[in-house]
Amino acid sequence: MPETRTTAVLVVDDDPFIRATTRTVLSSRGFEVLQAGNGREGLDLFRAHSPDLLIVDLKMPVMNGLDLLSRLSGVIERTPVLVISGEGGLDEAVKALRLGAWDYLVKPIVSPEVLLHAVDKALERAALIRENEDYRLGLERQVQQRTLELQKANLELEHQFLKQQKLGIIGTIAGGMAHDFNNILASVVFSTELIRGAVDAGDAPDQEDLDRILRVCQRGTSLIRSVLHFTGKMHEEFIHFPIRDVLLETLEIIRGTTPSHIAIDACLDRNLGSLFGDPVHLQQILMNLATNAVHALAGTAKPRIAITARTHTGQDSGLLVTDPDSVLTVITVSDNGAGVSEDDLPRLCEPFFTTKPKDEGTGLGLFVTQKIVKSLRGKLIFSRNAAGGVTVQVCLPASPQLSADSAELPAAPEIMGCGERVLVIESDPEVRAAICSCLTRLGYEPLQAEGVAEGVQTIETQRGSLEIVLTEDGTAGQVDELCASLRATGTDIPVLLASASPAPALETRPSCVRRVISKPVDMLSLGRAMRHCMSQRLCKI
Repeated sequence: MPETRTTAVLVVDDDPFIRATTRTVLSSRGFEVLQAGNGREGLDLFRAHSPDLLIVDLKMPVMNGLDLLSRLSGVIERTPVLVISGEGGLDEAVKALRLGAWDYLVKPIVSPEVLLHAVDKALERAALIRENEDYRLGLERQVQQRTLELQKANLELEHQFLKQQKLGIIGTIAGGMAHDFNNILASVVFSTELIRGAVDAGDAPDQEDLDRILRVCQRGTSLIRSVLHFTGKMHEEFIHFPIRDVLLETLEIIRGTTPSHIAIDACLDRNLGSLFGDPVHLQQILMNLATNAVHALAGTAKPRIAITARTHTGQDSGLLVTDPDSVLTVITVSDNGAGVSEDDLPRLCEPFFTTKPKDEGTGLGLFVTQKIVKSLRGKLIFSRNAAGGVTVQVCLPASPQLSADSAELPAAPEIMGCGERVLVIESDPEVRAAICSCLTRLGYEPLQAEGVAEGVQTIETQRGSLEIVLTEDGTAGQVDELCASLRATGTDIPVLLASASPAPALETRPSCVRRVISKPVDMLSLGRAMRHCMSQRLCKI
């Protein structure tokens, strides 16, 4: 059972007879009575014991009752105060009530019942106030808790929708990826046949055929990375990236996935600046807006989407105020569909609001898009077109970017080897042969192994002559097995990991893995990674 606390009453009066009488009356009701002969003593006892009720006389030496109430004005809001005085008039009673007194009794008190009635009434009122306050605080806590739960549920809902939206985008991309990869393979096959024909005829291969193979392979790599980003299989990369390059890549995806009867016009400035963030976020913004535009064009006779991107070097308060060191990049997506009403225009980014037919839209697409734009410190602006349709402007503060003509190109990195022996562990014979050919071209002497077991044997037989091991991640545990074998043999050869999966954080790999590169890798990236690992070994890092 909870322990009940005795109600404490502090009596402050300079008349010892009145204090004793008051104590006798209150003690008979079970109250604990504290006594003080003046306001100073009463102030000390109040601060020391925090009584439940204060009974105070007004006329006292050292410190009178009004001064005591004034000194306690900040702490007696919930403590009932009864003023008992045989002197003074209405003015003093009003002053006492203004200073926090709850009731005013006049001496002499003719009956103990009068005092007890005033005390009970004051304590009941104080208990009611405390109960109401506790109830209010309880309600506030419940509201806060419920608000946190709703916020958490809302964030979870946004997260789930974002994942569903990404899956929807992946489905859209997948619809066009087969077409894109068939074109990529066709370009590679035709270009390779042209090169083979030139070699068979004793002629030099056409440089354009070689460059075409590289270009289309890089395009395929970009498509794969985009899908990995959207599925969450690749971690977010917050980097400085050129806006124009990401927009051009996204336009290729949009053109490959948009129905052929919809015309897409695009016009991008040459220099759009750069952003710091994840390039996929910018891709998602443009793809979401293009998808919305495609839905809005249903039933339009000559459907058309116009996508532009331009920069403003000055301050433009109508779009977005930028700091002096930034440029304003505005990406515009416009359609000639049926459009939306003037009343609906301000609501387009509200969660769960949609102008699509029932069961065709969640009303969260533009809401999520706006959140991504805000994460890039930008904003969305919607307007109706005079000829029909809607124009969406994505205003982003970007960092200036030097043009290709004026930019100072960095010096070419030292990527060539000096005859160092490299062990290549790769299960795919075609990839293994290609890597070894590249390493030979870069000035290294490659040795080949199909798996870890064969690679460890080669390390033991070539002890002291190998400079680096280049391996794939392969099956689960393969890299750990290789590094354990290296430690067992007391070899400190650095390992360069070429991963066909999304590159994990280097901190999660064994210490012997000095660098991780993602497949497919070109000769320049391979040469850089090799020199990085070699320099680490020379510096004993």
